[in-house]
Amino acid sequence: MKTIKLIIGSTRKGRVGKPIADWLVSTAKEAGVDLQVLDLQEINLPFFDAMVPPAYMPTETEEGKAWAAQIAEAEAFVFVTPEYNRSINASLKNALDYLVAEWNDKPAAIVSYGYVDGGKSASSHLKDILGWLKVQTLERDMAVQLTQETFDEQGQFKNIDESLSSIKDDFVAAVKTLSE
Repeated sequence: MKTIKLIIGSTRKGRVGKPIADWLVSTAKEAGVDLQVLDLQEINLPFFDAMVPPAYMPTETEEGKAWAAQIAEAEAFVFVTPEYNRSINASLKNALDYLVAEWNDKPAAIVSYGYVDGGKSASSHLKDILGWLKVQTLERDMAVQLTQETFDEQGQFKNIDESLSSIKDDFVAAVKTLSE
């Protein structure tokens, strides 16, 4: 079975990306697929500021080297991305910008979430970026539509199983494809 890394793109306080990722990991496990989580909030990469882009020279910082090792050992990815201003957020873009070769020729699935269209604009932008990095994204659009009714007064999912039920079958199919 392949090593699949799930990358949580959101790093802000009160984020819903973490509970979505936890649900995805649990759902994948029920389907017989293990996902390793890379939480960008925990990894806390500084903003990329190297003099030379990674296409021409590998990252030289300790944080960059550690990130490169984690991505290099992956054989496939699941990206969990919020939609900020109709695109991906800065933390995820920054993590992508650190590397080039480590992403190449690996398959990926994208799970987006947001209020306007479930994050489909973010997913579209992420596919463009990943295409440039030679990551083959699966065709399935897995977009989680959020509404004010999705959350309780504390900002927690009222019923995460119900909120993510529309993507469950596609997600299980996606992780099984990634694991082959």
